[in-house]
Amino acid sequence: MKKTKPEALFQRLVNNTISREEFEELLQGMEDQEMKTLLEASMKKYFDEILTQYEKEKKNKKVVNVSATTDKGNG
Repeated sequence: MKKTKPEALFQRLVNNTISREEFEELLQGMEDQEMKTLLEASMKKYFDEILTQYEKEKKNKKVVNVSATTDKGNG
């Protein structure tokens, strides 16, 4: 699926590869309701991905900590 212009601009912002002109375009887009809606969707998707990744890492750390605690008790 092809990215929309707002999605592409947001991705460049997140990756810290956005140019000054693109950043200004992104800010100006906040005044356009359609672009604003697309940006909000991109932001929500990004936030959800970060949250999911964090929860997976947190779960994996618990598994590692439980394993380490269990191994110490067997020695």
